[in-house]
Amino acid sequence: MKKWLLGLVVLQAVSGAAEIELFRDDEGISHRVEEIETATPVKEGVKTLMARRAEPRSSNENAGGLLEELDLAAVVLDKVVNLGKKMWTVVENGRPVVNVKTAYANALPSGVRAEDLENFSSLQFRSFRHYGVNLYGITVYDITYTLAHRFGGQFNGQGAYIESATVLPQNVEVLWGYNVNLNVEQVSAVNLGTKENPIASLAMETGLIVKTVMKEVRIKHLHEFRGDSAAVRSTELN
Repeated sequence: MKKWLLGLVVLQAVSGAAEIELFRDDEGISHRVEEIETATPVKEGVKTLMARRAEPRSSNENAGGLLEELDLAAVVLDKVVNLGKKMWTVVENGRPVVNVKTAYANALPSGVRAEDLENFSSLQFRSFRHYGVNLYGITVYDITYTLAHRFGGQFNGQGAYIESATVLPQNVEVLWGYNVNLNVEQVSAVNLGTKENPIASLAMETGLIVKTVMKEVRIKHLHEFRGDSAAVRSTELN
């Protein structure tokens, strides 16, 4: 079995949650998912990554990276935008992608960057294990990843916004003859609140692709982040 681990952090949590069989394919592979506890080393590793990554440029930053004076007239609190990435690869050909460490999305008021906001929560975490078991009881692929984000950001005491929403792989194991890819395929940001009290929402769609020479299986999930809540709602789209 090929095994690749993200160098910074290795998930070694023990889950107390029950596994769920998503479906069984035409070759008898049982595709399963379970939510697992996010281990402390994972949390600390993600915090380190977030502290080192650079903010994307906003409308008030010039090409040289220098911040111009914030134009308050250009700030639109109820227009929620994503200044981060809209799609990226998390795992490619059974290996965690190196630059995934700096790939993330956000849901902010138009005209500002995350650093212009205050009152963001600490990083929130939710971890999942996806794996497949064949008719002989052998695990043919096994991938663990963690969702992370911060919520509750405000601009001048208003709104509830999201930043640092990302997907980070912790562990990938693949039986010879199998291959897996995990991608963030689409990100959208909207305002679920009012003009006076905006509540950001960020929808992140992920796609897990399991391949062999004979077949390809796609498993899609929608992860919904809210600016006023630590919870992340995850739904299978298949």
